[in-house]
Amino acid sequence: MKLVVVLAPLFVATTAYAQAPGEYEEGTGAPGMSEPVAVVPTPPPPRPRRWSIGLGVGSLSLAPHSQPEAETQFGVGQLAVRFLATRHFEIELAFGGGREKLEDGSEGEREISQGVLALRYRFSPGRRWNWWVMAGMGSLAVTHSEPTKEEREFAEQSTLQFGAGLERRWSRFALQLEMRAVGVKAHEAEAMPVTGTVTGGGDTKTPDMSTPPPGTTTTNDAGDGMAGGQLVISANYYF
Repeated sequence: MKLVVVLAPLFVATTAYAQAPGEYEEGTGAPGMSEPVAVVPTPPPPRPRRWSIGLGVGSLSLAPHSQPEAETQFGVGQLAVRFLATRHFEIELAFGGGREKLEDGSEGEREISQGVLALRYRFSPGRRWNWWVMAGMGSLAVTHSEPTKEEREFAEQSTLQFGAGLERRWSRFALQLEMRAVGVKAHEAEAMPVTGTVTGGGDTKTPDMSTPPPGTTTTNDAGDGMAGGQLVISANYYF
């Protein structure tokens, strides 16, 4: 009986400390310690894609200030390179051109070409739907089809353009729709430079510089500018 009384406390002590040091139930900390917390590092924000290139098609209409009813329609294509300088401001360099469209749907004898440097203010950059306003300036020329370099330079006029646009974006790809008001500055009619001399009847004469040479056409009277509008839908790729 005394042996049982002596062994009983030893059995109870052995049972209480049967758990090995450092072992504890899952989900709890060690005795006297709080439960460990896993730290998940925050991934860095994605690098903004500042550059983009766009290909577009649309229409452009122009009419002389003195004859607004004499409107000419052109079907145009456009290539634009853009750079997002800040969160909201984007710089655009665009080149475009196309042929005259007649009322019956056929092509006319004139064509248009332009190059414009513009600044856009984007209101919701980075979102799926975004819209902007823009202002730009450059040069615009209306000539007969397949002009020479000299004829194109002779027809070039300054242009100011203002507009607004809407974009739907999917990661790197986006569709854009833009409308612009186009103004073309008036300039005095000048003859295209002609080099050399004209000979006839044994006399050497200086060519007449008061009028453009044969084959050169102008689309507006001297001192009269043009105004119109442009609508372009384009596919844009960001990189």
